[in-house]
Amino acid sequence: MQLPPEVNISSLSKSILSGLLAGLIVAFLGLIYTIAYREETGFAKALIIMPISIFIGFPILLVLGGFSYYLFKKHLRRGDAWFMMFCIVFLIALILVTFQDTRNEHGIIFSGLRGLCLGLEIITALIAMFFIPYFARHPGIYE
Repeated sequence: MQLPPEVNISSLSKSILSGLLAGLIVAFLGLIYTIAYREETGFAKALIIMPISIFIGFPILLVLGGFSYYLFKKHLRRGDAWFMMFCIVFLIALILVTFQDTRNEHGIIFSGLRGLCLGLEIITALIAMFFIPYFARHPGIYE
């Protein structure tokens, strides 16, 4: 199905929609991970990580990731590779903050949520790294 000539989907809108779609995938996977983690460990604290915050926060975060993907593609040669490197560096920074907080300060920020936060961080970064560029380039999604 071809779009009419007057409808032009820009790469910005594709990138943002890709981020939204990846954010919804992360929200579902994050919810499944959160439920499985809490069932397995018996961890019931940290009410901030609940389904409503997962389904609002992760799509918004990955829409911002889609926008950053657009900026990388527009302004840098080999923007896909730079975006993936950015995701890896961001993931490493989040992991370091998580470990540093839970080791030195006895969990002021995360209050002992190391396993839960690390899992959500890894899921989010990997989905963003691979799915945002894939969805933004995939021609069949927008037709």
